[in-house]
Amino acid sequence: MLKGKIITLLFSGVLATNISPIANISSDTNHQNTDVYLTENEIQIEQTMGTSTSLGSDTEKTGGKIEETTESAVQSTDSLNDITTSSSNVQDSSHIEETEESKEPAIETNTDKNILDKERSVQRVAEILEVSNWSEFVQAVRNESVTKIVLKSSFVNPSNTDTSLTSYVRRNDLEIDGQGNRIDFKSTSIQLGAPTGTGNFHMHDIVLNQRYGGANSEDIVGNRLNYTNGGKWRYRFGNITTESGVQRLARASHSEVTVYGVMNINTRAENFYLGSLKMEDGTTYKGNVNFYDFSIFWYNVPAGDTSTGASKEFTIGKNCRVDVTQSQTSGTTYPAVYSYYQALTVGENSTFNVNMPGNAVRFDMNGSGMTVKSGAIVNLTSKRNSGSVVAYSNNNTYLNVEPGAYFYTIGVSNQPLINLSANGTGTGNIRRQNNKLVLNSPAQYDIRNLRDNYAAVQVATGNYADNTFQIVDSDIDLWKLATQPLGPSDETYPKVAQFSVSGNGSAEKISSTTTELNRFSQKNYRRISGMNQNPIVEWTPVTDADKKIQARVVIGYVPDNNGLNSEGEVTYIPVYASKNQAKVTITDTFGKIMKDLLTDAEGYVNYQSENFNLAGKEMLANAQRGPWSSKETAKYSVIDVTPPEPATINGGNSQPPSIKELSGIGEAGAIVTVRLNNQDLALKTTVSSEGKWTLLLSELSLKKGDILQIFLRDTSGKVTQIPDPPSLNNDIGNIEPEEDYPYRDAVFKAATKVEILGTLELLSVPTILDFGTQKISSVNTQYTPSVNGDLIVSDTRGEEKSSWRMMLKEKTPLASSDHQLAGAFYYTNASQTMNVSAEKIIAEERKLSDDGEVNLTNEWKNEKGISLKIPIEKQRLGTYSGTLEWSLEDVP
Repeated sequence: MLKGKIITLLFSGVLATNISPIANISSDTNHQNTDVYLTENEIQIEQTMGTSTSLGSDTEKTGGKIEETTESAVQSTDSLNDITTSSSNVQDSSHIEETEESKEPAIETNTDKNILDKERSVQRVAEILEVSNWSEFVQAVRNESVTKIVLKSSFVNPSNTDTSLTSYVRRNDLEIDGQGNRIDFKSTSIQLGAPTGTGNFHMHDIVLNQRYGGANSEDIVGNRLNYTNGGKWRYRFGNITTESGVQRLARASHSEVTVYGVMNINTRAENFYLGSLKMEDGTTYKGNVNFYDFSIFWYNVPAGDTSTGASKEFTIGKNCRVDVTQSQTSGTTYPAVYSYYQALTVGENSTFNVNMPGNAVRFDMNGSGMTVKSGAIVNLTSKRNSGSVVAYSNNNTYLNVEPGAYFYTIGVSNQPLINLSANGTGTGNIRRQNNKLVLNSPAQYDIRNLRDNYAAVQVATGNYADNTFQIVDSDIDLWKLATQPLGPSDETYPKVAQFSVSGNGSAEKISSTTTELNRFSQKNYRRISGMNQNPIVEWTPVTDADKKIQARVVIGYVPDNNGLNSEGEVTYIPVYASKNQAKVTITDTFGKIMKDLLTDAEGYVNYQSENFNLAGKEMLANAQRGPWSSKETAKYSVIDVTPPEPATINGGNSQPPSIKELSGIGEAGAIVTVRLNNQDLALKTTVSSEGKWTLLLSELSLKKGDILQIFLRDTSGKVTQIPDPPSLNNDIGNIEPEEDYPYRDAVFKAATKVEILGTLELLSVPTILDFGTQKISSVNTQYTPSVNGDLIVSDTRGEEKSSWRMMLKEKTPLASSDHQLAGAFYYTNASQTMNVSAEKIIAEERKLSDDGEVNLTNEWKNEKGISLKIPIEKQRLGTYSGTLEWSLEDVP
């Protein structure tokens, strides 16, 4: 007896009396089951024979390759079930039909004699069992009273094939809750038989793997192609991941299958055989086939009218995301959803991405079709170069894109991408009738054939007046066969109320509310698209060095040529306006408005501005295309690439070598640095908020001919928005160039240069001439002073030096409070003594042979220099003071 917790009482029954189990014999050779029972009166043998398959059993489309081991072709004449045989829809010679007869095992009984009692009525209870290993799991599946199995851990089938599971036919409802755990079935699967009433199989929250080894590993769960039994079951799967070794998740022919949650189904063959399929709202489904050239979903036989899958639907609920692909590379034969389905529906606001090596969608069944609901997004992509992406391979089929839906079909093929008169594989043409393609007020659509000189759509073949292609209330943009499909369109017609095409060749008939479209012919256009979106302005980066202003108009975004990529995403790319298709209004940073700028052949608008726009300020743009106008104003902040204006130097751009500080005016916040003769100095400051700056040069030893260059760098930061920023830009900002720097429409001015010129300078004069305290004398008296400070002349004029004169005058005479000694000063040089008066005298006259300085006070010896002579009659008591004025003059 399995360990488990008894939860609820579900059903009751009467067991046969006096049954003694004798044997349970299984044949692994042909899977023929014979259960033998010994009763009180007789030995009763109930036999269920194995089922048979045609050549290529369960191989669907292998071109004659038998995929699984066929079961015995022997059939008991007293089989408990009727046999249902249905041939599959063969579309080409490589497809092998598959049938399988019913198989029903005898009813197993409990072997515990202590529980059985003659003619005793017992109650059977439903159990929820927790299992932790393969053995417990198999026993739970075989226990018909267990209706729910809960996995407490992950486990692996310890043997490759476990006949105790594969040979058992489950009849009652079963739920398997994986709780995120993993089972590796190896070459084994769960078989469902004939239920009482409608059976329900529910598996969820589990990771599955398998190892293909023949008929018993063709799926994880299924009816082994017993269609009678299949029609009595409903399957439900949620939050399931299959690893790449799984052959199929379920063979559920005739059955209704429901999926929900996050489904990541990667299988060697199809994900499912189906009668019908429903995806609950909000489902995320990723389906892939990794080994065989098979479809993702195969409706291999038409579901019976009384079967659970009778609707034959493939319905994606609301707000779902469905991605279906093939990573197999062996062929290009089958579409994602194949054969006997009736209606493929993509629910509101759901996404359906199909990327197949062959057809993405094919209508194989008379009257079948596809509906795309409002807000849904459908991306159909094929890399096949010799078949249609959407093939109408029967009559009375349809594809309806309802208002507000997005529909994209992309391929590179020598066949029309959507062919309403396709042969069985979508690789050629055959007459089909009463087929329809309707794009009714789509949010957007794009049918794009990337192969040169091949058409997007074919409505009919030959000269037959069959089928209809209709567009209602939508833009229509057309690309001719030789036009690059990702470039601007050749023809554009906004908001066409009605457009339809029927027939082909001489029977082609066009009807449109837009007169120009009446010349349309399906054979002439490789791409047909309708953006139906408000235009968007994309700015070409604008810098404060641009006067040529450019922007581009996007009329919509569509998938690129690759469809669903390996990362499970679809990349959308812009479609740009063609010549004169849109017009733009631009407002610059000064508030000037430019109206009705028309797009060129590449979707650009251009104009020449009178001034450079202001860095950090916004440019504004709006676009209009027919009835479509920009929903939002496109704003662009002008990029700052322009360095500050050159600094202004206090005192001018020529300075003497003796300069000890440099100051000036510049852009507030700019960083000030200096180069001396093209070598960077470790001097730096920042311009104040008032625009002022000062640099100390006291540590420099400057000479005539030196060049100081003052650089200002703003703090606007690194320019990353353009591929060609000026070389003057770094992580901090923009610096002035050494020399004038042309960039775009501007020329950046060189940083200010300060030239050190040779000068003749009076560097210092004595500050005090102190004649001391003297006694009144009876004779004329001459005095010499004690000197504080030096009389220094500097001449750095190099070869341009000439003579210079030291001029001296008595600015204010010596005077006490009541007496004056005017004209009492004298100056003695090497050749003479001169009276110092209120008029200038030439005290010294020299010419230096080398650049340098001369200290004249060092020569005031031996009675040279300043002296004071006071006659007897002017000698009076008092404290006297006066002022002498020195000046230096260049002698021409």
